Amino acid sequence: MSIRTKLFLSNGAVVILLLTSLTFIFEHFSRQMILEKIMESNSNSFSQMTENVDSLLKTYEQTADVLYMDDSLQATLLQEIHSLALQHTEYTELIVPLMESIRSTKDIVNFQLFTNNDTFQLGVVRPLSEAPELARRSGCETSAPSYRSLRSWTLEKGAGGENLLRLSQRLNHLDMKACLFVSIDVDVNVLVDFIKAKDNPNQIVFSLSDGKVVFDNASDHAGTVRLEDYWFFPEMNANDDGQLVRTADQEYLLTSRVLDSRNSVNGIQIVFLTQLDALVAGTNAIRTTALVLFVATLAIFVIANYVVSSRLTRRLVELSIKMRKTSLENLQPIQTIKGNDEVSKLGFRFNEMVQRMQRLIREVYESELGRKELELKTKESELYALQTQVNPHYLFNTLNALRGNLLMKGDRENAKIVNLLAKSFRNVLGKSGRMITIAEELDIIETYLNIQAFRFSDRLRFRIDIPKRLHDVAIPKLSLQTLVENTIVHALEPSADGTMIVIRADFDEQQCRLVVEDNGPGIPCDHLTAIRHRLESADQKKDDSLHIGLRNVHQRLRQSFGPNFGLIIESKPREGTRIIINLPLDKPQT
Repeated sequence: MSIRTKLFLSNGAVVILLLTSLTFIFEHFSRQMILEKIMESNSNSFSQMTENVDSLLKTYEQTADVLYMDDSLQATLLQEIHSLALQHTEYTELIVPLMESIRSTKDIVNFQLFTNNDTFQLGVVRPLSEAPELARRSGCETSAPSYRSLRSWTLEKGAGGENLLRLSQRLNHLDMKACLFVSIDVDVNVLVDFIKAKDNPNQIVFSLSDGKVVFDNASDHAGTVRLEDYWFFPEMNANDDGQLVRTADQEYLLTSRVLDSRNSVNGIQIVFLTQLDALVAGTNAIRTTALVLFVATLAIFVIANYVVSSRLTRRLVELSIKMRKTSLENLQPIQTIKGNDEVSKLGFRFNEMVQRMQRLIREVYESELGRKELELKTKESELYALQTQVNPHYLFNTLNALRGNLLMKGDRENAKIVNLLAKSFRNVLGKSGRMITIAEELDIIETYLNIQAFRFSDRLRFRIDIPKRLHDVAIPKLSLQTLVENTIVHALEPSADGTMIVIRADFDEQQCRLVVEDNGPGIPCDHLTAIRHRLESADQKKDDSLHIGLRNVHQRLRQSFGPNFGLIIESKPREGTRIIINLPLDKPQT
């Protein structure tokens, strides 16, 4: 795939992703904005409707309050009147004018008074037995009525089957135990017309506190269903200013409000269900606009991207063709690429690289000639060195001859030293390979310590305590010898007192620990920290020659057995030094 195609496709992918994201965000926020406007408008109109319903019900309750405060009416209904003529007189002079006054000011379908006074039951004054629910709720069905007041709204059926809203009020202002009640029936259509529910395009559901639906402007099931029978009831929340609910193919804005201004209306609920046609229509229009803009922008981008990418990559293609013609057989600079951008600079750098390669090839050729000449001279030097090389056996034989001469003269002490020196040379030069056994290493150490004991006399004492079980364990050659030599140099030589060197070992099932310890002056804390750091350091410092032996032993142990093995140095000032070698009991790494 060419760089032009890659550039075109990558730019196209980025722009398409960006345009798709912008289109989605534009549509989402536009929909959200329309929804918020609808919810705000819906909330305002619904709040006004709720207040209107509450005010309308309150006007009828105010009429009931007038009757509640009319003590003369209550006294008349409670007194025993056995004369029928007197009953007609009281009814005509008191109740009929009151009833006509109420009906003239309010749109009332029916007006009734209920009493348990058997001596006064005439016209709208009905026996309490015809309203058993009122008697039961107020306790008047018993011989000892309670003081409980009563005011409630219920749904009743009229004589023609129409739905009526009934306001029931207990009239016990004069006598708290009086079993007097008034019921005022109002046609539901009065409430419907008052809030203009029939002309409202939205669905309005009005239910009482017991859940009975008083009216529903979208169906004729009012009076026969309950609010919990509606499909949206499980998603309702009390006094919710708006939430989205969905049926199979429609989306609605559900608003509900529970009246709670007075005990009489507490629990009455109004539900406002708005079909979001405007939102759907607005969203579809926005989606169409967004898609048109998306397609138009994408078309413009494709054309612009093709033109721009072609112009940008034309000189790159030209440079690529010229560079492919360059090889080791034809290592020549290319023609200069016109322009003052990265492409022209790349051509310039390529020509510099070609010139540098030509110079390097020439220098390598000349260097190779010099190297061949140096090899010839080196071969001559090696040949001369071989002719003058001293055989180690010549050294051993010379030392043994010197020892024999000393023995013949009776100088056994010096003869012993020469013998140890010869043995030491034989151990060091005669053992081949980088790994030896602990037994062979101990032979080297014992010879070395005997030589040093002759040198330092009574100042040096040593003890070697290595179990025979460990004698066949492999160890890098001269590891222990280096540690012992380090002890001689740093513990014995600077001290005028005697020094005790102990070489011991312990082991478990997997590894052994070789310990070289002394009772010398010890190592200062800061110096010990520096030594431990240098053991792990990969670079050798110029001033670190004093501890190069320890570092070499540590690195050889790591290379032979792995990173879990090596040297451990423990020391305290004036308490001596202990150096530990961790070795595995199995074979070393190859």
